Amino acid sequence: MAESLKEKTAKGLFWGAMNSGSTQVLNILFGIFLARLLSPADYGIIGILTIFTLIAGNLQSSGFTQALVNIRKPTDNDYNSVFWFNVLVSLTMYVVLFFCAPLIADFFHQPCLTSLSRFVFLSFFISSFGIAQNGYMMKNMMNKEITIVNFMALISSNVVGLVLAFNGMAYWSLAWQQVIFILVLNIGRYYYTGWRPNFHIDFGPVRKMFGFSVKLLVTNIINTVS
Repeated sequence: MAESLKEKTAKGLFWGAMNSGSTQVLNILFGIFLARLLSPADYGIIGILTIFTLIAGNLQSSGFTQALVNIRKPTDNDYNSVFWFNVLVSLTMYVVLFFCAPLIADFFHQPCLTSLSRFVFLSFFISSFGIAQNGYMMKNMMNKEITIVNFMALISSNVVGLVLAFNGMAYWSLAWQQVIFILVLNIGRYYYTGWRPNFHIDFGPVRKMFGFSVKLLVTNIINTVS
């Protein structure tokens, strides 16, 4: 048993390094090509929305991925509770930001931000459908599968971004890149975990996890803002 755990830890470290390394290499390579096709203004437009997506992403997960990992033996009900809680929270945030989009555009004097932000903000709503699966993969030390899924999402999203940028889609190519990344990531998580939510919704497990997750939430938001 000890050797099995040791092997899992070693493999986890290996695939974790592979994940981090491949992410950096691919981002650099594709970033070089994209930089030749896009202007600084295109990156600036997307950059304006980054703070909103980062804070929304932290509020969305609320540390529940780590909370699931922290539970010794999480049940199907635990995963299901986190799934539906995140979907409902993310839907609420998306609706609020959808109607705030014109205000964001007016504040930054960029009319294009109305439609662009509504599209980009779809990424964190879509990601809510994979948070429980991500917790499942981390809890079960599926580091190889996590690396494969991340690699496929990076390749797919960057290829789409390059094709769109080459065809003159400007900042929209970066917006599509973000959405495609999350979409492929979730598809991969569903494929490898095999876990599916059910409609027996019980938020009791979420309430039990809240004390742990809220501390991570506050820390993540502070780190994001700073």
